[in-house]
Amino acid sequence: MIASQKLTSLFTLLTALCILCGCTPEKKSSGEVTSIKVVSGSDQWALPGENFAEDLCLEVTGPGGRNLFGKQNKDTGVAGVRIKLSPVKGADLTAEPLTAVTDAGGRVRFKIRAGKKIGDNYLTASPENTKSPQVRLRMAVGGKITGNNQEGLTGQVLHDPVTVQLQKADGQPAAGVDVFFNALDKDGKVLTPHAVTDENGIAKTHIRLGKRTGEYNLGVEVAGNDGKFFLRQSKLKVMGIDILAVLIGVVGGLTFFVYGMELMSGGLQRVSGENMKKLLQFFSKNGFIAVCAGTFVTAVIQSSSATTVMVIGFINAGLLTLRQSIGIIFGANIGTTITAQIISFKLDGLALPAIAAGFLVMLSKKRVIKGWGETLFGFGLIFFGMNMMSSQLTVLGKFPTFAAVFQTFNCAPAPGSLMPFGAVMGAIAIGLVATGIIQSSSASTGIVIALAGGGLINFFTAIPLLIGCNIGTTITAGFAALTANRHAKQAALAHFLFNTIGALVMLVLLYIPYGAARTPIFLYMVNAITPGNVFAAIPENVTRHIAMAHTLFNVLTVLLLCPFMKHFALLCEKLLPVTDEAGLKTITLEPHLLATPSIALEQSISAIRNMVNISWNMIDLAVNRHFLKVNTSPEEFKELEESEQIIDDMQTDITNYLVQITRQRLTQVQSNLIPILMHCVNDAERIADHTENIMKLTKRLSKANIVLSEIAHHDMGKIWELLQSQAENVKLSLSGKNLESAALALEEERQINKLAKKYEKNYTRKEDYEALGSVNPSSGQRQAEDLLSEKAMENEEEINKLTKAYEESHIERRNTGKCAVDASVIFIEMLWELERIGDHLANIAARAPEIQKHYVEL
Repeated sequence: MIASQKLTSLFTLLTALCILCGCTPEKKSSGEVTSIKVVSGSDQWALPGENFAEDLCLEVTGPGGRNLFGKQNKDTGVAGVRIKLSPVKGADLTAEPLTAVTDAGGRVRFKIRAGKKIGDNYLTASPENTKSPQVRLRMAVGGKITGNNQEGLTGQVLHDPVTVQLQKADGQPAAGVDVFFNALDKDGKVLTPHAVTDENGIAKTHIRLGKRTGEYNLGVEVAGNDGKFFLRQSKLKVMGIDILAVLIGVVGGLTFFVYGMELMSGGLQRVSGENMKKLLQFFSKNGFIAVCAGTFVTAVIQSSSATTVMVIGFINAGLLTLRQSIGIIFGANIGTTITAQIISFKLDGLALPAIAAGFLVMLSKKRVIKGWGETLFGFGLIFFGMNMMSSQLTVLGKFPTFAAVFQTFNCAPAPGSLMPFGAVMGAIAIGLVATGIIQSSSASTGIVIALAGGGLINFFTAIPLLIGCNIGTTITAGFAALTANRHAKQAALAHFLFNTIGALVMLVLLYIPYGAARTPIFLYMVNAITPGNVFAAIPENVTRHIAMAHTLFNVLTVLLLCPFMKHFALLCEKLLPVTDEAGLKTITLEPHLLATPSIALEQSISAIRNMVNISWNMIDLAVNRHFLKVNTSPEEFKELEESEQIIDDMQTDITNYLVQITRQRLTQVQSNLIPILMHCVNDAERIADHTENIMKLTKRLSKANIVLSEIAHHDMGKIWELLQSQAENVKLSLSGKNLESAALALEEERQINKLAKKYEKNYTRKEDYEALGSVNPSSGQRQAEDLLSEKAMENEEEINKLTKAYEESHIERRNTGKCAVDASVIFIEMLWELERIGDHLANIAARAPEIQKHYVEL
């Protein structure tokens, strides 16, 4: 067990080191320009005198500096560089502006307008006052292409044709010009490869899509017969989608991802044992340690919702107080970010090897080894599912229709402006609702990372979505607290307030601009500590930036609120006050503790101990208040009947709870313990059943107008003293590691059996009955003690003989009428009742050693 815990700690430490290695800050760029890249807008066609449809976008990059280990980072965008466009000799193009300054991501944009020169025209882009580095750009004048970027279902012909319109320099249509269309992908088909422009200068063709989802590239080239009208080949694209295949891919990937998280979590719990979860209970007294425990446990079980629900269960069962739980809730929000950190690394290549290796290790029958196999298998499934989901979303990101849907809550600000508040609030709402439906912030965060990796959302949009996910994860705990007591509801409120306050703080930080580019300060901080420039024209390392933002968001919130833990608890108590502290109900058999079988079993044992206590109190009342005093008060009898109904309900509840525990992952000791506890429940219920028999005997005494003699009271007192001690020892044996109490209870049960048999002998033999009845109380007591001492040495054989002798003597006495038969019979039946009660207590005590194994395992 210790070795497995060390391995788990090592696993967690290595994960943390990987994260830290990925978090090393990079140095700022020196301002040196190493290259100019075309992002988009080159190789377009336009008619004479018209603007090209797409802006020309360039990215200026420079050295990215070195990280903590001296490794050279990738080139990054350089801000503040003035770029100028210059037409190559003979080109008839105009640009607006002619020079422009790169933004924070090193991006710069130009609008290009066509002139009158038909054919290819060229521009060069270079930093102002220098010719190096530079990039050469081609723009074609004289033609216009429409019908590109169409979307359609795979295997079908696109609805609209791809059209080429040609014009001469004077603006007249170019008729009779040859236009050639060709499919650049094997699975696409051009229905009219060669077309000739009509009197309007227009040539058309239709496209049949293949069976795959994605882009289909086409080539278009103009080559007039007279050689005067020539436009080099230009590429265009259309889109095909197989909706069912995409849906299966996305949902299937999400399913693998969520199942992988669950399997990895279960494997780590199997390896580490349930002490992981019990850390929450034992390390909650100190606020800082509670935060660490909450972080560590949540990192293992991969769910802040599960940790918080468990805490609510502890509080509802009376195992934790609200103030002890605050630190755990704080830490849980940090621990849950580990999942995002893990999946943000590009470890797709490890997915299938991890699945294969994990499956083989899972075949082991040893619990710990099998746990490591589940961990490895789940790890592989996480990345397999993420890769499957991301690949489909990446394809969808290229579809204008889908991109337009996500643009409705695009949070990217205009240059020099703040993030649009409406879009930000909309993204937060979407994240909140999605997490509330999925019931897992880790899963919803994984979806956000996949969407960003697929290009459907940008970094600016991902952060508000994460904020919404953090608020949405509190819904699970809120549902769990609906049926819990007031203190548990306060803990759920604390979880909600923590995440909401953190969201408000982050929202404020999103509107505090920093630097010349007026970047939100929180996003600037994330970019500063994460490799790559997420603000580049082609954002770098977006997934790592999102994961780091998730972690930083929760760490900052914890640092902000940690000094105010007590005030935070007071606020929750103020908002949800407890009006009746004494009447506050705790639930021993808390359903939310079932996920932690060791604690659930402890609660079951506690409930059985309480059941034994109530049953014994019923016997105490039935014997001392009713039987010995011949008290047949109907009202008091009714109280006992109500108590018996309570015991019956407890038997049902505890048994059902134990059955639910069997559905969890159990150790061998835990599996063996459950039937033992069920037997204890039945014995505790049967003890209570004897109150009904004692009440019947009391009514018979009253109806026969019989008063028990002093000797009868004395003898019963002796047995009762042993029985009462036995009951106390049984209760002690159920309260922890107290095997001595169980042994004493068993010894007392043997003594009670002996006394009961001996007293049967006394009250079934006429001479003993008369002798005991003729002496004074003090003398009778001494004789009874002598008789007990003497009979205590008898063996089991003699007891059997005495039992047989009792039967014969009882028949003889009844037939001759020489003794008080009614009193004798009732008293003997009472002895039997006490003896059977002792047997049931002994049954529970005999099972105590097996119960103690549960405590030893913990």
